[in-house]
Amino acid sequence: LRADLAITRRRLRIAAAEGRRCGPGRGGLEGGDSASPPLPPPLVRLVGAVDGVADEVVLTRGEGEGEGEESWALRTVVVEVKSRVRRIARPPALHDQLQAVAYSLMLRAEAAHLVQTLGEEMDVSPVELHGPPMWHAANFEAHVLPRLRAFAAAVQAMRADVAARVSYLCGDDRWRDRLLRERGCGFLVK
Repeated sequence: LRADLAITRRRLRIAAAEGRRCGPGRGGLEGGDSASPPLPPPLVRLVGAVDGVADEVVLTRGEGEGEGEESWALRTVVVEVKSRVRRIARPPALHDQLQAVAYSLMLRAEAAHLVQTLGEEMDVSPVELHGPPMWHAANFEAHVLPRLRAFAAAVQAMRADVAARVSYLCGDDRWRDRLLRERGCGFLVK
């Protein structure tokens, strides 16, 4: 597994250095067309490591002619482990669920298992991407990504404009709130 991950990381670095998109038919890991347009520089980089990826056996119901027939299938799940110091959160904190969702979407997994440990105690919470109650994949796309993009763009704009950065850092709370709203980050204002 470590060798496979090292090869995948190397291929991703090479594809990113060449400005190629990674994924099926995108000129990335699977080869693909070299005519893919180069990607713009990323707004953010997620740094970290997935604790685990596993195949899970699930019971499925057939569709179509044999509708209602049950069968077994494998699906890929991400395993994210949190070692707690004080208590196990039931349900897990939303930010922990979002981390598992981000990893699952990047790895094209269908679900995640959020494992929390506290001493000898352990709790495993499933995080479904495409089902109730949270519909994580759709909500991640609709709510998390637009805000992440807005925040990253605002940070880049502030870093590029010394006067704006100084104005923000030296301003009072009302001034900072105004600047955040102007840059599309009103969701950060209390």
